[in-house]
Amino acid sequence: MVRNLWSHDMPFPLKPLLLAAALALSFDVSSSLAAHPHDGPEQGLMQRGPHAKARLARAANRHPELAIVIDLRRLEMIYRRQGNEAAIVAMYQDLLKRTEQPKLHAFAERRLQHAERVAHPEQTIAELRTRIDEKLATLR
Repeated sequence: MVRNLWSHDMPFPLKPLLLAAALALSFDVSSSLAAHPHDGPEQGLMQRGPHAKARLARAANRHPELAIVIDLRRLEMIYRRQGNEAAIVAMYQDLLKRTEQPKLHAFAERRLQHAERVAHPEQTIAELRTRIDEKLATLR
């Protein structure tokens, strides 16, 4: 006799676990997720632990711009914890003045845009609401 897996006599926590297991098997969850939507399957895999840290350290040794970005982000986190948004803006503006390297330049510009959004949340909220209204209007 085949038992109905979704019957009401099955303990509640077991149902979601079975569903999750079935989905995991059908979608092959073992594959890693890309860290950035533009990264390919072999680039920027999101992993944690000592192996990932060692891999990141090797990559930073091979690519000095990556080492700079890592240190800049660490500084940004420290400044943000201190509530010093002005220091973040100054740091990235200084980077823009000091380098012509395209990847670092693009990184600094993105972080400056982010700092601007953080510094002026009212303006960001207004822009997001306007964008949502425009997108909703196209759906009608």
